[in-house]
Amino acid sequence: MHKRQTPFDLLCELSVLMNAWKSVRANKGAAGIDLVTIAEFERDLMNNLQSLAERLGEGRYYPMPARTVEMKKRSGGTRTLGILTVEDRIVQRALLDVVEPLWEPAFLDCSFGFRPGRNVEMAVKQVLDFRAAGDLFVVDADIRDCFGAIRHDLLMQLAGRRIHDKRLLTLIRIHLDTGQALAPENASDETLLERLTGYAGESVDAAITHLLDERASLGYGAYAGYGAYPAPYPLDADAPRDESEMRRQARNQALRRLGQNAAVVGLTYLGRSRRLFSPATLAVAGAAVIAGAAYPAASRALRKRLGGRPSGVGTVQGGALSPFLSNVYMHEFDRAMLDARLRLVRYADDFVICCRTESEARAAMELAARKLADLGLQMHPDKTRIARFDQEGGLEFLGYRFDQFTINAAPLPQQTSLVTALLNESKEKLAPAVARLKQGATRSARETAHRISSLTRRLKRGGTS
Repeated sequence: MHKRQTPFDLLCELSVLMNAWKSVRANKGAAGIDLVTIAEFERDLMNNLQSLAERLGEGRYYPMPARTVEMKKRSGGTRTLGILTVEDRIVQRALLDVVEPLWEPAFLDCSFGFRPGRNVEMAVKQVLDFRAAGDLFVVDADIRDCFGAIRHDLLMQLAGRRIHDKRLLTLIRIHLDTGQALAPENASDETLLERLTGYAGESVDAAITHLLDERASLGYGAYAGYGAYPAPYPLDADAPRDESEMRRQARNQALRRLGQNAAVVGLTYLGRSRRLFSPATLAVAGAAVIAGAAYPAASRALRKRLGGRPSGVGTVQGGALSPFLSNVYMHEFDRAMLDARLRLVRYADDFVICCRTESEARAAMELAARKLADLGLQMHPDKTRIARFDQEGGLEFLGYRFDQFTINAAPLPQQTSLVTALLNESKEKLAPAVARLKQGATRSARETAHRISSLTRRLKRGGTS
C-alpha cells in the first residue's frame, strides 16, 4: 500500500516540474553561471526534467550560486538581482507552487505584493479608500535593504509554522545558503580565491557535513539541523532497495555535483571557455574547494580573514521564492500593525500607514520601527517621512501619484532609459537633416520624372514622324 503523498512527493512529480518549466520558459531570462540557456535546456527537456526529479527525490540536488547584476531603482541607487541557472529556476518555481498554498490562507488583507489575485492597483485603491474614510496623514516608509537583511534562522522558524515537511524546509534553506557567491559583474576587486571560498562558505558547508555523515538518512532531512527524515518512498513499492547502497550513491553523486559547481565558480573568470572542460575535469578542479568545505570552521575563518559578507543573512532577488519568503518574513509585521488597529497597506518591502492625525502617524511610525527591529530590519531615515495627502507632492506610492485635491491617483510618467533618451535626442538633432534629405529626394524624384516624361514624349514624336 502506498503512503499518503506529501508536499515533497508532489514537488518531485514530473508534471509539477513541467509546469514550473513552462513558467520559467515564459519568463525567458539569461543563463546562469553554468551558461546553459533556456533553449539549450529545452533541447533535451524530458531527460533533463526526469534527471532533476530523481535527484530531488533522492537528495542529490544542490543549487548553484546566482550570477548577479546591478539594476537601477526608480528611487535612486541600485538593486542587486541574481540570475539563477535554468535548473534552479525550475526548482524554485516548483517549490513556490507547492508551498504557496500552505501559506496563502494565513496572509493578511493588508499584503498585496506577489500574491495570487492581488496587484498594485488593488493596493492603490485600498489607500484611496482609507483617504476617503477620513485619513489625512500617511507614514510613507522605505525599508533599508529589506531582502538583504532577512535573517535565515528567523525566516526558517517562521516558515516552519505552516510548512511541516522537513525536506521542503531543507530545500528552501539550501537555496538561502547558496545565495549569490559571485560578486556583481562590475566588481573587479574580488579574487578567484574569494569567489571559491565564497561558494564554499555560503553553500557547501552544511551540505558536505551532512553528506559525509554515515548516520545521515537518504534525502535532505539532516541538513541545517532539521533532523533525520525517512527515505523517499520507492517508486516501485514491491522492489526491495538497499538503503545503504543508495545512500552511498547519493553521497558520491552529490559530492561530484558540488565539485563541478565549485569549479564553475572558479572558471567564471574564463567566460565561455568553460565549455572546453569536461565534467570530470570540473570535478577534479573543484576537489580543493570541496575538501575545504568539509571543515566548516576553517572555511568560516578563511572567509572572515578575507572580509566576506556574513552568512545566514539575505535572500537573492530574482528567483521565484524570494518575494514569497519576504511575505512570510513580513507577516509578523503585518499582524502587529493590524493588532494595533493601524491601516497598513504593504506591497513586498514598500508600505504606507494611513492615519487621521499627525500624532497618530508619529505613534504608528515608532511602532513600525520597533516591530521591524524585532525582525532585524530598519526604516531608511532619508526615505521615510510623515506626509499629508493634501499637501503639494503629498504621496507617491507604487508608481502612482496621489492627487492633492481629489481622491484619485494617476500613474507616474514612465522613466526613460538612457539608451532611449539618447535615441530621442539623436532623432531631434537629426530631424532637420532628415527633412532636408527628404525634400532633396522629392525634388530629385520630380526632376527625374520630368526628364523621363520629356524623353518619352520626344521618342513618341520621333516614332510618329
